[in-house]
Amino acid sequence: MSTLDLIDGVESLEYWRDRSRRLAWYRFGARREAKLMTRRWEARVRDAVLWQRGIPFGSRVAAGLVLARVRLQRVPFRKVAVLATGVALAVMSIPLILTALLLTQIF
Repeated sequence: MSTLDLIDGVESLEYWRDRSRRLAWYRFGARREAKLMTRRWEARVRDAVLWQRGIPFGSRVAAGLVLARVRLQRVPFRKVAVLATGVALAVMSIPLILTALLLTQIF
């Protein structure tokens, strides 16, 4: 992929991603096609960003931002919230556990 091909690939990726979001819930085949094409274009753009020579830094950054946005939108909010809650509970419980261990050693 050249620089122009990378730009076309990013545009195609954005098109298929937007199409997947715009389609009605009952258009199963079209939504499946849009998701499949999104994944294919994502792979093409990722390979071009990582491995092609001669692509300007700005084009690489723009393509990387599009790829990051696509990947972040795939992660459901509920999973992120549960993970953040688990991490927060683990971090907050460490002082309590250490205090309990210290008290059992003292008494």
